[in-house]
Amino acid sequence: MHELNESHLSSILRYLKKFNNVCLAYSGGMDSTLLAYLLILAGVNFRAFMIANEFISESRVKSARRIAEKLGFNLEILRVKATDSMLENGEMRCYYCKKQMFSKISEFCRGKILDGTNSSDLNKNRPGLKALKEFGVVSPLAELGLSKPDVRKMADFLGLEQIPSDSCLATRINGKITMEKLSFVDIAERIALRVLAGRGFRVEKLRVRIDGTLKVEVILKFLK
Repeated sequence: MHELNESHLSSILRYLKKFNNVCLAYSGGMDSTLLAYLLILAGVNFRAFMIANEFISESRVKSARRIAEKLGFNLEILRVKATDSMLENGEMRCYYCKKQMFSKISEFCRGKILDGTNSSDLNKNRPGLKALKEFGVVSPLAELGLSKPDVRKMADFLGLEQIPSDSCLATRINGKITMEKLSFVDIAERIALRVLAGRGFRVEKLRVRIDGTLKVEVILKFLK
């Protein structure tokens, strides 16, 4: 992407103005947050939905609510149960999860569904992209040619907070997923974050993984 300026932003907003009365599949991450804010700037009427199954931690839902309130759009949380196909944790897990997401949103949305897929995502092996095609989901960031680095640059340009990359709890588990494993990972990560923060550490990334043994991965932020 070229150097960001008001002219470039204006062209992006002109593109987005063609959408109206649409639904946004919102995850609380950087991509869908940027898209939500751009839709607001473009004056597009949209409803935002977050699908929350057992793979999504409550802290992530809470963070998504906070961001939506800060940016000034209403976020509707739709609670669903993970299906057996998702719990099998096979290579198509993300497809089944996305399929569930768009199927649920379709129950409430008569217009187009938009999501935050960016152009970098198109170059990866992502089974979930199949679900986007099946439901006719439009990915404005990808259509505009915005990559992951572009998204973060634009967020800075617009004064948005930088949201750390995250993944669902299912990615922490190798093999068949159970509710007990998901609950353990969620609780363990929250406790570890609380302990580290209480000792003055600034955590950039923390993951608790179950892969035969228990693994804790931590990346700390250090002041230069």
